[in-house]
Amino acid sequence: MTTLLFDTSVFICHLRDENGRCTDYLQQVTSGTLAGIISVLTLTELYAGEKLSADGERIVDSLIQPFQMIDVGSDISVEAGRLVRQWRRSHGIGVIDALIAATALAEEVPVLTLNARHFDFIPGLVVLNPVAG
Repeated sequence: MTTLLFDTSVFICHLRDENGRCTDYLQQVTSGTLAGIISVLTLTELYAGEKLSADGERIVDSLIQPFQMIDVGSDISVEAGRLVRQWRRSHGIGVIDALIAATALAEEVPVLTLNARHFDFIPGLVVLNPVAG
């Protein structure tokens, strides 16, 4: 079975009902035809939303339930630091995106994101956009 690391942008796309393709990917995880993993940082970003109500939290709880949660350990942290050091000036990578990328690299899975430009310059990282043709 294919496994993908879902970036926060895919969940936001679904919650805003911006594109049915995001919803399609989430439904594949729910149905068990696709394995989905998320970083604990994605969890943080989802719960940090300024407009997230108690009902919204219940929706997020339901959305993330079928996903495997990946903690950020020292190996991922070190690799993320290296990515920031290497790519901050030329590509503007931030710490959270570097941690997401390092997680995907450590797990040896593609990252699914609407923000491909945040990741597509990183050697060895496969980046997929759910809404790209």
